[in-house]
Amino acid sequence: MPDSINILIIGDVLGKAGRRALRDHLPHLIDDHQIDFCVANGENLAAGFGTTIKLADELFCIGVDVITNGNHCWDQRSFLEEIDEDDRFVRPANFSKHAPGAGWTIQETRNGHRIAVINLIGQVFMSTWDCPFEAAERIMEDMPDDVHAVLVDFHAETTSEKMGMGWFLDGQVSFVYGTHTHVPTCDEIIHPSGTAFQCDIGMTGSYNSIIGMEKVGALHRMVTRLPQRFEAVERGATIFATKITVDASTKKTTNIERICIRPES
Repeated sequence: MPDSINILIIGDVLGKAGRRALRDHLPHLIDDHQIDFCVANGENLAAGFGTTIKLADELFCIGVDVITNGNHCWDQRSFLEEIDEDDRFVRPANFSKHAPGAGWTIQETRNGHRIAVINLIGQVFMSTWDCPFEAAERIMEDMPDDVHAVLVDFHAETTSEKMGMGWFLDGQVSFVYGTHTHVPTCDEIIHPSGTAFQCDIGMTGSYNSIIGMEKVGALHRMVTRLPQRFEAVERGATIFATKITVDASTKKTTNIERICIRPES
């Protein structure tokens, strides 16, 4: 079994544009970067509003190993039942105890490495979820000793809350990364105890938009403060992702790098 694990994290995949971009580029990314394990946030797969098992299968078929979620998790009502059909789905662990699905999972790479993926959601400027820090603490108490890497998708609004989680879990997990804002940050770092951190991976979707949505509708709501239906931009997606390398014997991250693939003009 190799000593290191190459892991690719893809931020919020938005709608048809994001799915098409991954279909065109993800298999090559996996080969070129020798990726052993891939995680994507799928809460926006259905035109920005939730996911379905059919849409998720498009990602599973091209190399994604686990799909995380966020505040749009239940926008597609069918997913309330579908989430329990596949243990490669996770939803925020600090959702209500009545929520279906699981807040973390362990999956194996082709080389036999066991990768734990935890999903959490923030409280600041979000809804009234349970405390993500307490949820993380409970999960880590139950984490088996034989996992080789632990990844945490923290779906949150503010940089401060995300940074807090990064320091809270320093030395316990391999990578704490943010999703939700759809804006990539260039603050990737490896903390002193070996935990990598990045405030937000960024969206895989169209940036000729307002966080993936058609500009006209979004601006209309901002200017008039009147209700307006949002429509996802279906063309010209940019892929934002982050690759980490983890020492399988220590769970510590040894390298982190951002990846960006822009649409062809």
